Amino acid sequence: MTRKLLIAGGILAVILIVAVRFLGSNLDAIVKKAITRIGPEMTGVSVDVDKVGIALADGRGEIGGLVIGNPRGYKGPHAFKLGSIVLALDKSSETADVVVIKELTIDAPDVVYDKGENGSNVEAIQRNIDEYGKTHGDQAEDKATKDNAAARRFIIESLQIRNGKIRLTGRDTVIDLPALQMRDVGKSRGGMTGAEIASVVVKQMTQATVTSAARALAQDAVKERVDEAKDQAKDRRRPGR
Repeated sequence: MTRKLLIAGGILAVILIVAVRFLGSNLDAIVKKAITRIGPEMTGVSVDVDKVGIALADGRGEIGGLVIGNPRGYKGPHAFKLGSIVLALDKSSETADVVVIKELTIDAPDVVYDKGENGSNVEAIQRNIDEYGKTHGDQAEDKATKDNAAARRFIIESLQIRNGKIRLTGRDTVIDLPALQMRDVGKSRGGMTGAEIASVVVKQMTQATVTSAARALAQDAVKERVDEAKDQAKDRRRPGR
């Protein structure tokens, strides 16, 4: 994760903003609709979600099966698939200018890494999110909340991404995505907007994915050269060679 993410990071912004804005209404349907409507605009790729479950009285919510597609020209069934996203809100801060998120956990993300001529698929999505942020600013938050008030700011006491896997296209290689643990995100700045937090998470995920994938590809290349050298040595030792 390192300097991204749902992934999905633009999606995290939607989750944070919509969850707080609509905590007292039919949140399940609203969050699901917001993710599938605004997510593609932010990421530049398809975004689908399987299920949304919100416990209003507890200030908790869970989103399962969030799938972020691949940019055009890249291989693989998806770029990111997130097993679950769990959010726990400090309800005492629900109506405050700075909302405290006690926990934001992304569990079991599945990253399919594909390297092309212009970089990887995860880097392409990161560029799309960065560009969206530059051109739209806080419009995404206004669109998600339908609220003209100043953008809410957030502090996340515990943010973690765990149990992730990276799969490399065209290879059987599966590697672990390094776990991310961050505390008091936004606290030093008196809170951050949902888009700012999303950018931090996505950049962390992207860098971790690229670094881990590059290391695995380099190790595979070394192994292939060693195996090739062994085969050549066997050929030279054969009778009549």
